[in-house]
Amino acid sequence: MVNLLFMAVMYSSEDVFTTAKKDLIAKYSDIKAESSAYSFNFTKYYEKEMGSNLKKKFLIFNKEISKKDLIEIKHFITKIEEKYSDNGRTVNIDPGYLSSNEFVLATFKGKDFKEKISEDVFVHKILEFKEKKIIEFFHTFADYKVKENQEFLLANKPL
Repeated sequence: MVNLLFMAVMYSSEDVFTTAKKDLIAKYSDIKAESSAYSFNFTKYYEKEMGSNLKKKFLIFNKEISKKDLIEIKHFITKIEEKYSDNGRTVNIDPGYLSSNEFVLATFKGKDFKEKISEDVFVHKILEFKEKKIIEFFHTFADYKVKENQEFLLANKPL
């Protein structure tokens, strides 16, 4: 099974997105697909730290990874977020992978429904793919339930 490296990038300014994206490409290879930006208005959770009017894009890289690779990737992403911090994060990057049958994100936050893959990194299955159907879970984040975002993932997942 092929797992393509995925990044969800939430940002407060286009300049921050562009420079962070360059860092990600330098580390992980070129981008296979990039979604259109959308307004991230599903929660106010990030507003205090990052401000309002946040945007988000999905990046799928031409890089195959394993589940265990997410350990190093998640730690590297933290350094990128810190690099662009200015009294709080200006970019929030959620790494994961997209395969033919699932879409997962790596996180430092553990929950019963997440798989622990190291002392501090967990894998959160966001969506499952069965034939051409998408299966959501009670813990699927709201923006991954949006039709356009699901269509982007379906169109770009490995066969």
